[in-house]
Amino acid sequence: MDPKVILKAVNQGQEISPIEAVVLMQSYPTHAQEIHEVANNINKRIHRNVVSFAHSKHIAYTNVCRYSCKYCSFYRKKKDRDSFTLGLDEILKKIKETPDIHEVCIYGGLNGSLQFQYYCTMLKEIRKNFPGVTIKAFSPQEIFFMVKRSKQTVSDVLKQLKESGLDSLHGMDADILNDKLRKKICPDKVKTIDWIDIIKTAHRLGIRTSATILFGHLENEIHIAEHLEIIREIQHETNGFLEFTPLPFGEHNRKLPYLEKLLKRGNREDYFGGEETVVRLIAISRIFFQNTVKTIQANWFRLGMDNALKGLQTGANDLGETEYDISATRSLKRRNQTEITPAKLKQTILRTGKVPRLRKQ
Repeated sequence: MDPKVILKAVNQGQEISPIEAVVLMQSYPTHAQEIHEVANNINKRIHRNVVSFAHSKHIAYTNVCRYSCKYCSFYRKKKDRDSFTLGLDEILKKIKETPDIHEVCIYGGLNGSLQFQYYCTMLKEIRKNFPGVTIKAFSPQEIFFMVKRSKQTVSDVLKQLKESGLDSLHGMDADILNDKLRKKICPDKVKTIDWIDIIKTAHRLGIRTSATILFGHLENEIHIAEHLEIIREIQHETNGFLEFTPLPFGEHNRKLPYLEKLLKRGNREDYFGGEETVVRLIAISRIFFQNTVKTIQANWFRLGMDNALKGLQTGANDLGETEYDISATRSLKRRNQTEITPAKLKQTILRTGKVPRLRKQ
């Protein structure tokens, strides 16, 4: 297949197939400029010159987890000295620390000591004390854990969480939607079919979600294209995804011997900071989704601000949230501060010649 022919079809409004997405990814760097121009033009048609962000705070309610994913240095066992589980008052205090907050993003480990009522009461208390705040909480993995622990159906769990105040689910734990790879890097995690079922059920109940992809581990272009196709098929069916966010595999502060051995593949590219890898995935995502998933996020914290701003020129239209929980990020090698003011983020966007917009969902 000729990349130029594929791009011509895209310019005519046609969706590309997963195989065509692979061809475009493999045509780097020869056709990088043309691909970036097409992705940027699609983005301009959809969003004009607007770049959005959320004044949102990420809060981890526990790092205690009964699973032990090979790439995760966040989780702790209950008896570990640096394990934690927040009480409801502590969660409310964290939200109150940030004035004029529009959104909270709640997530945590799979803590067997927590009953289902803990999650419902948490949402009710946040809604009661901060009625105007959007509550984005829990991943499909956390929902799966609640289902098993409470012996309810996915639908029943999600209905109760929605009644308690849940607005949307965050898209973490999608990682890479290929069970062979999941078995290697996160064997305990929910299988692809269960992830899909939870997402579709949430969408049917009016609970919208974000979607992510974790890149820079064992995946190749085919795995990426398969992952994108799953997201697009769900969106065609439900129209429930708010955004799509590529997340780079991070460098960890503590040793993960199994993973380090697994990832030794010769002269491997630095996926975390590698400009080409970041902008390639953003551009291909925009071309693949076009108007189907309207928001492609170049998360300033996870990609680094320089890479995120480059992503705005290759298909991304959102920079992410303003505050990240240091308790959840201290396990990663620090590349950015954990927070930025809305005013500073607006100034940063304006310097790129684009128009900043504060979003509330």
